[in-house]
Amino acid sequence: MADVKTEKTDSEELTLKFIALPILVIAAATALLHFAAPILIPIALAAALTYLLLPVVNLLKRLKIPHWAAVLIVMIIVVGIFVLISYYLIGEITDLASTLPQYKDKIQAEIQNWNVRAMELFEKLPTFLKNSGNMSVDADKVGTLGKFLLKGASSITNAIVGLVLVFFLALFMLLEADLFKRKFKRVFGGTHEEEAGKILQEITTQIKGYLQVRFYVFVGLSIIITVGLLIFDVQYAYVWGPLAGLLNIIPYIGSIAGAIPPIIVTGIQHNSILQMVYVALFFLVLQTIEGNYITPKLTTTSVDLNTVTSLISVIYWGWIWGGIGLFLAIPITAAIKVICDHIEPLKPIGIILGTERKDGETAIQNI
Repeated sequence: MADVKTEKTDSEELTLKFIALPILVIAAATALLHFAAPILIPIALAAALTYLLLPVVNLLKRLKIPHWAAVLIVMIIVVGIFVLISYYLIGEITDLASTLPQYKDKIQAEIQNWNVRAMELFEKLPTFLKNSGNMSVDADKVGTLGKFLLKGASSITNAIVGLVLVFFLALFMLLEADLFKRKFKRVFGGTHEEEAGKILQEITTQIKGYLQVRFYVFVGLSIIITVGLLIFDVQYAYVWGPLAGLLNIIPYIGSIAGAIPPIIVTGIQHNSILQMVYVALFFLVLQTIEGNYITPKLTTTSVDLNTVTSLISVIYWGWIWGGIGLFLAIPITAAIKVICDHIEPLKPIGIILGTERKDGETAIQNI
């Protein structure tokens, strides 16, 4: 009888340890990340920007430029480029918002045209005709979209304040990068100092490699897509190109999401399905080349996450932090994975999150 009670107690302890406790920890962490998002998101964005700019700062330092001067030079150039690009894009986006009613009229006219064709083809099916004749576009919804875009343009001040905060955080992170590394190691001290250094170095290597590749691909795709859409005479190509390049950072779904708006605009603008097919093929060929040839060639050391982990991380961080979470999902999850790899009780989690690699193989994951 005592053995039965002992087995039951052991079973309850195992259930608490391996099921209930992790669930409670994840729930508590999720709640904290959600409610602290206004603080954590600028910090995470600034950290990502720091990883991108640190190699440029180090390059200037090798040219005998003082650290503080190198940081200021890099930040001034980055802010200047950002302001110039934003100034032009804001005008394009505002113009796009003002033309949405015209697109609404064209969509309604096109649907009515399809209704007429449906009546000719299915005149023997009165029920179908009755239903199809009621097809229309809700003008209020299209108008709401226009109001949404205009509201976004009018509230640009809030976005600018957030971006200024991110740039200032990145500035101080770059200035204190070396000091932070030393303090991070010192916090653990003693026998753990070397292990802490390894964790920080691996996180830096993986995230920096991932962000740099994504940045290069973003710039390249933005330019190529913009030029391609200009050749196809698609309106607002200067908006769709950078947007498609930016959305491509989001694993798996970003490339599709970035292609849809210009394809739809092409169909409405040129009133041609064939032209839509051409633009769709342009995106398909370009993204196939980028995903299978360009990105793998640029990638040397990147994040070690399997496909399922990548998808779940995008969903999870997108749910918690919205659109920003979609872009930061992979770097944050990669950092968590590295930490799990170096802490003995968490190593099983690291194994689940990672890819199965051969001995001596570098952590490469073309996401």
